[in-house]
Amino acid sequence: MHSIKIIGILFLLALVALFTFQNTAVAEVRFFMWTMSMSVSLMLLSSLFSGIVIGLFLSYLNIWRKNRREKNAGLPGPSFPEVH
Repeated sequence: MHSIKIIGILFLLALVALFTFQNTAVAEVRFFMWTMSMSVSLMLLSSLFSGIVIGLFLSYLNIWRKNRREKNAGLPGPSFPEVH
């Protein structure tokens, strides 16, 4: 089972290398007043990596909030005087 995982990872790395070597054309990226030239493969891979990092951050933030809510669920809430 461990060797299947290694073969899968090596296959994905080979696909990434193939993608990188086939997409070496330079493209211009403009964002508001900022302009930068980079290869298409670098632009797409950096976008993918940024999306993965942001997704992991939001996932961990959601887990942290859920654990915090469960931890605070057993604590008594604030008491307010009754109004008649």
